[in-house]
Amino acid sequence: MDTFIDKIAQKRNAQEMIRANMTAEAVKMEQMENQMKEYDALMQEIRQVNLKTAANVSELQDALKECISRLEAMQAQDALKECISRLEAMQAQEGPETLSSQELAQIREVMEEKFKQSDDFLHRENVKVYRNVQAAVAEELSKQTEELKKSQIENRGSRAVLPIAVLILIGVIADILIKLFGIVIPM
Repeated sequence: MDTFIDKIAQKRNAQEMIRANMTAEAVKMEQMENQMKEYDALMQEIRQVNLKTAANVSELQDALKECISRLEAMQAQDALKECISRLEAMQAQEGPETLSSQELAQIREVMEEKFKQSDDFLHRENVKVYRNVQAAVAEELSKQTEELKKSQIENRGSRAVLPIAVLILIGVIADILIKLFGIVIPM
């Protein structure tokens, strides 16, 4: 009879262990589901940041295109300088009947003044673009830093999120740099 009671006790202990294991597995599954929901939320935040970054890149591309067009205008001014040189050469060859040296000097002064104004304007515009880009990058970086700090505070229990977020952030920055170098290098 004692062996019968021992067998019943062993079966009961085994069933209790199975129930305890199933309960532990259920709790672990629930934790994993919660962690997956947190990962999904972080991925959504990263996607939003990526979209904002893409918008900033498009603004930067527009600014760079404008700078390129202004540089092309400067090249046109170089062509005007060459034209003035040709006029001077023609003046030297043809004599005083075509243009007087006074008229030629006045044209040269006007052109030099226009070139100076153009250079000043381009410098001011380039400084504006640089400052705007710098401010946009600094603002976006501070926002991303704050978002990462908030997510770290919220997810102190799950340490695996931080390396993933950092890797994704590095990937986004690398993508931006590749796009920028793709625009800047052809210039």
